Amino acid sequence: MDTSVNEPGGIEDAVSRMRRLQSERRARSSGVMAGVLLAYITTQRDKVLEPELDGLIDSFLLAQEAAEDGSSRQVGRLREGRALTVTGQSGAGKTRTLERHFLKREEFAGYGDPNADCILVSVSTPSPCTLRLLGMEVLAALGYETTRRLEENVVWDMVQHQMALRGVRFLHIDELQHVLQTRNPVEIGKVQDTLKRLMQNKSWPVWLILSGLPEIGRFFADDEQVWRRTRHVVFNDLTLERDAALVRRLISSYGQEKASLSVNDVVSDAFVARLLHAALGRFGIVIEFIQDAIRKALLEESASLGVDHFADAYSARTGCLPEANVFTASGDWWLIRPREGLVRDLPEDEEDEDEKPKRRRGGKQGRNTQPRDRRNP
Repeated sequence: MDTSVNEPGGIEDAVSRMRRLQSERRARSSGVMAGVLLAYITTQRDKVLEPELDGLIDSFLLAQEAAEDGSSRQVGRLREGRALTVTGQSGAGKTRTLERHFLKREEFAGYGDPNADCILVSVSTPSPCTLRLLGMEVLAALGYETTRRLEENVVWDMVQHQMALRGVRFLHIDELQHVLQTRNPVEIGKVQDTLKRLMQNKSWPVWLILSGLPEIGRFFADDEQVWRRTRHVVFNDLTLERDAALVRRLISSYGQEKASLSVNDVVSDAFVARLLHAALGRFGIVIEFIQDAIRKALLEESASLGVDHFADAYSARTGCLPEANVFTASGDWWLIRPREGLVRDLPEDEEDEDEKPKRRRGGKQGRNTQPRDRRNP
């Protein structure tokens, strides 16, 4: 740990030194920002996800009852695990939403505490991913870590053993698309078969919660037995027509209720359209922009949350040129591509002739691109 001598003779650690050097203005805003960052605003997607988690838990309890009354021959596949997928684009808010539900449900008491006897563990899929590496992640989450290199079949035998030993029945695997990104059908097939075996293990079946990009929704599509036992929750991108009221509620909840700022300047449909375009329509990125803008306003000791605060947040996030800032650009702002904020034109004498047709200016599309309806960014 980085330490230094603190007058008059004590030892000051790095975090203490940072707090001492933090300005009073930043310290005041940090207190408010802690509440803004910790706040969770319940939306319709929570109302969709909650009953699906209820259903997953109910299927587990039914299987337990079948096992306890000795009627396994009559119930057949009732005792096998089930799967739930939660999908959406990057930045849709899947991970935080799931974590929120895991933490608040009494069925998963102790979630995230390695010393608790929680019935659920969660892992993030490594990238690049192989069956062995995924198994090692699960073992680590179960509290079993080793420096030995284990073969994949040994790893997953140990996973099954450790899950039973710890009483774990639910396994959440986040960012599962990393498995598919290997583009190796053999490796993908091995992961599919292994997760299927976890669900169908006769002595200790496991219930799966799989989250990631939309393509994982078809992870078990080729296996009818598992496909029939899988449910899906999809976090769709936001649109102005359907979700303007939701975005306004988010701005008011974070800005007005949590940070005590006036939000009158940033709740019109025109502004919400720009915010949705800047955030690619992703729920989680919308929240991040709101939080970043609030931080700017607090540092300026402003009484209100304004367009310029969002513009500053967008500039810091994308590195765009001033004329390509979605929040302040005039003209065809809906043609700006937020992902291309750092793209710059080369001087004419430095640009390869073959690249000229591909030029972008400040993150905007080429001239031939048809503008989208600004009401539906």
